[in-house]
Amino acid sequence: MDVVLILLFVAVAGTYIWMPLARGVRKESDSLSLRLEEAGARKAAALGALVDIENERLIGKLSTRDFELLRDEYEADALAALRELDAIEQGAADDDELEAEIAAIRARMECPECGGLRVPGEACSKCGHES
Repeated sequence: MDVVLILLFVAVAGTYIWMPLARGVRKESDSLSLRLEEAGARKAAALGALVDIENERLIGKLSTRDFELLRDEYEADALAALRELDAIEQGAADDDELEAEIAAIRARMECPECGGLRVPGEACSKCGHES
């Protein structure tokens, strides 16, 4: 019984340790996809562990008490990963809105004559056009 619990914990811990090593060095621009990948892997590991402990309980290798303790832990892990996935996706949406706002401000600062940047309400420093 204890051996099964230890093996389950080792399998989950091994997944967390192996992922960054297998992934290698990544650029900063990949940080969003990296975070999505890691959260997805944590969710998959927790859900896989839930299936494993259910099977172990069904064949009698895991007591009901141990199963309930492990199930609570793995469900919490899966929910945390799902929340992180939602937060990452929401953050990406917030970034898109921010980028649109920045683009609108830049468009207002652009000179209609030459396309150079200017202070709104002042003459363009490149062509002298006044708005």
